[in-house]
Amino acid sequence: MDIEYAHAILKTARALIEKHKPYASLQKKAAFANAVQELVCGVAGGYGGPSVREHAAVHIFGPSKPLSFNSAVDLLADEQGPIFGPITDIHVWCYLNEECFDNDPKDLEILRARTI
Repeated sequence: MDIEYAHAILKTARALIEKHKPYASLQKKAAFANAVQELVCGVAGGYGGPSVREHAAVHIFGPSKPLSFNSAVDLLADEQGPIFGPITDIHVWCYLNEECFDNDPKDLEILRARTI
């Protein structure tokens, strides 16, 4: 994998989401950029995490084959998708079974309430 290309994908995804969803939490914007990078390049990292939302996105949309940048952006920017949508059963599963870091505090409240 070309590390410079992966870094460019990460930065481009972050700039795009900052422009189109400025209201989103820092954690969700980071999860978006990280997940785009992972789905396009097959490598993860750059902006902390992986958060529960990043894990959920990769479980849902990857890692069978790399996606184009535009396909990854379209899937992950969806207001009802794993990054910006509601917490779903896959998020709970990831929270309980994956190492998750840098989660949105509001997400943690919901996840903890659903796992008591």
